[in-house]
Amino acid sequence: MSKFIKQYLFFWLNRSISLAKKHNLDPRVFIVLSAVGMVIHALYYLPWFKGGTVDLAFLVSLRFLAVVGPAYIIIKGRKIAPALNTAFVISWTVSTAWHVCYYVYL
Repeated sequence: MSKFIKQYLFFWLNRSISLAKKHNLDPRVFIVLSAVGMVIHALYYLPWFKGGTVDLAFLVSLRFLAVVGPAYIIIKGRKIAPALNTAFVISWTVSTAWHVCYYVYL
């Protein structure tokens, strides 16, 4: 198991970090964005925050947070922005549609 972790997991982690640095991007930005998004997402499902405007505010903040990653790539990235931003726009659109449908119909 230890060999598997060293060989595959750290290989892909190091490769991702080197790819980000190669394109003049700081991988910590994406880690922080992901962590903040997970916290907001977890808060959204807590029963204390259910009700009118609070859960809608969480959804709006998640959608805003989802735009920060592509904006960072456009501003700071080199040569990688078009491919990644296409993937981000598609995932952002699908995720927004899911959250809107969930909020409105469930």
